Amino acid sequence: MAPSQGGGGTVIFDFDGVLLRGDAFGLFLRRVAFAGARLPLAVVLLVLLAPMIAVPAWRVRAARWMSRIGLWGRDAGQVRAELAHFGADLGAEPGRIIVPALRMIRTHLAAGDRVVVATACEHTLARAVLDVIGLAEVELVASHIDGPKLIVHNHGPTKLVQLAAHEVTPPWRVAYSDSLSDLPVLAAAEQAVLVNANARQVARARRLLGARLTTVTWTGS
Repeated sequence: MAPSQGGGGTVIFDFDGVLLRGDAFGLFLRRVAFAGARLPLAVVLLVLLAPMIAVPAWRVRAARWMSRIGLWGRDAGQVRAELAHFGADLGAEPGRIIVPALRMIRTHLAAGDRVVVATACEHTLARAVLDVIGLAEVELVASHIDGPKLIVHNHGPTKLVQLAAHEVTPPWRVAYSDSLSDLPVLAAAEQAVLVNANARQVARARRLLGARLTTVTWTGS
């Protein structure tokens, strides 16, 4: 069953894995923060943090340490400039944008819906991607960093808090995500859409969401 479109509702989209193929901030760390002389340090950190990354409850903390170490020594202005430049390049990279998601966002906008991208990706980076693919009018609620320090990690239940702080309150009409970490966001939607999910993810989400759950496969680029 296809997600419904109707004017005037609030629609929430995840970013990584829904609109953009891959992890945008992870790509930034690999290609920019740990490039050149810092690359051996990244390898060492990945080996040391591998046991934490393997445990979902510790994964966020491990990612935070990787981010802080990778950005250490850069001031806030330098980090923002690097993120904006990388985001613009990433959005223009062939095959990076998931076209069915982009089309769906444009369909919702054309129908008069309020479209909000809610993501754990860093704000400057995600904003640059959205702007370069023609979605400058789409609202964004994202994570924030100040130099190497993570100020807000917009992940899991924190998304609901951050959305509320931006005057985006449930229930929303539709929510799209590829991750079960977004179950709080999906549960607050009249229609929840799980993108590119495997059978185990669908079964778990179905127990919580019941008939409100729709699944879609978006692979085109």
